[in-house]
Amino acid sequence: MQELSLVDRLALRGFWDATAGADLKNDEPNEHLYDFRNVLKLEGILNSVRQGVVPTSVPTDKRWQALVSLQGDYLWMGPDHSYDDLRLRLHESSFLWATGRYEIKAGKQIIRWGKTDQVSPVDNLNPQDGRQFILRELEDRKIPIWMLRGRAFVDKLTFEGVYIPWFEPSLFDYFDSDWAVYRQVREDVKDGPLPSVLQSYLLGRRVEQREPAKTLHNSEFGGRVTATLSGWDFGLSYLYGWEDAPFFSSFPIKNLQLDGGYSSENLLDALEGAVLVDEPIRVEYRRQQIVGAEFETTAGPVGLRGEAAYFDRVSFLTDELTSVRRPVLHYVLGVDYSSPSEWYANLQWSHQIIAGSDARILYFDQHDTALLAELNQTFWRGQLKAGIKANFNIGNGSFYLQPEVELKYFKNIEVTLGANVFEGDDDSLFGLYNHNDQVFTRFKYFF
Repeated sequence: MQELSLVDRLALRGFWDATAGADLKNDEPNEHLYDFRNVLKLEGILNSVRQGVVPTSVPTDKRWQALVSLQGDYLWMGPDHSYDDLRLRLHESSFLWATGRYEIKAGKQIIRWGKTDQVSPVDNLNPQDGRQFILRELEDRKIPIWMLRGRAFVDKLTFEGVYIPWFEPSLFDYFDSDWAVYRQVREDVKDGPLPSVLQSYLLGRRVEQREPAKTLHNSEFGGRVTATLSGWDFGLSYLYGWEDAPFFSSFPIKNLQLDGGYSSENLLDALEGAVLVDEPIRVEYRRQQIVGAEFETTAGPVGLRGEAAYFDRVSFLTDELTSVRRPVLHYVLGVDYSSPSEWYANLQWSHQIIAGSDARILYFDQHDTALLAELNQTFWRGQLKAGIKANFNIGNGSFYLQPEVELKYFKNIEVTLGANVFEGDDDSLFGLYNHNDQVFTRFKYFF
């Protein structure tokens, strides 16, 4: 057999993704009116087989694949007290080796567990980039981390084990952004009618973040078993790891009880009668265990899917701006339909149950229920798509809408025009960002 050349086995690809947004109205004194996100990714894949040959789900011959990708990510918000963040990093970079019914993959990678879209209780292996909340798709928010994954294929069963040597938290900002935890409170304090001593105190507060040491004692591991039976896909999983979101163990302003959310206005109003302590905002990360289940099947043109996860502890922010941890059961049931006339509809029901919930917890009730929907239609043989995505919280009436139109007329180019709309009271998660409504345009080029 003739040996394959490097050209036969090597693939180079990448994309340039640029998104610009503008607020629909200037209704907060210190908000950022514009934002710009520029992502450039370059990827090289070297295979032991010819490019374009797709291995079967159950490998029968020895094969390997080496992948290296680099990514540059620039985020800017402004124009006043502008924010900019440039990150150049090694992205997904891994080595896969497979033989017979076994495979091992090691390196920086993204591993997806679960079956549902956008909200997935079982999908917990990778942290997320939350610097722009949920403006970007779930796949785009995932952060690749160092992992070792092994899989064994036995008849209709797949056994999977995952080992994560070092913890990496989700990425977001605490201050000086419309999407930050404390939003623009520093600028509000500077401009507010407060005594200079109080201003100096508030502006001097910093976040002291403590992450688990990179030792074997702090590693994470999990396992998953999936099966296909009579047209049904099932899965069971377990993860012993760290919660990607922070636990706020201490806040320097004592006797602070917010009536609703912790928007800038509420924070300033709640200072009356509070006790100020000279200490930082302390943030740490806590252990977490997750047991998950998932399924997926079809009934004619209709897809049915669902998943559920039990978390032994989840961190929730309280009205004192410190965290409490509670057990949580979260399940999602979904149905989707694709018609011959190129209509697509997706509807999901989400229900999160907090055991031992109380009135101190912000944003979430004991039973937090939501409907998530997507509806779109494709025209001109796939060259134009118009649709809308929605997330409606039934309990508090808050919602998020994303209407958009996507054009794929030019080769390797996608152009999108859309809007992001948030609505709700201050004590709701979407209401926290109801001043951030925007229109956006996105240009993506694949090469």
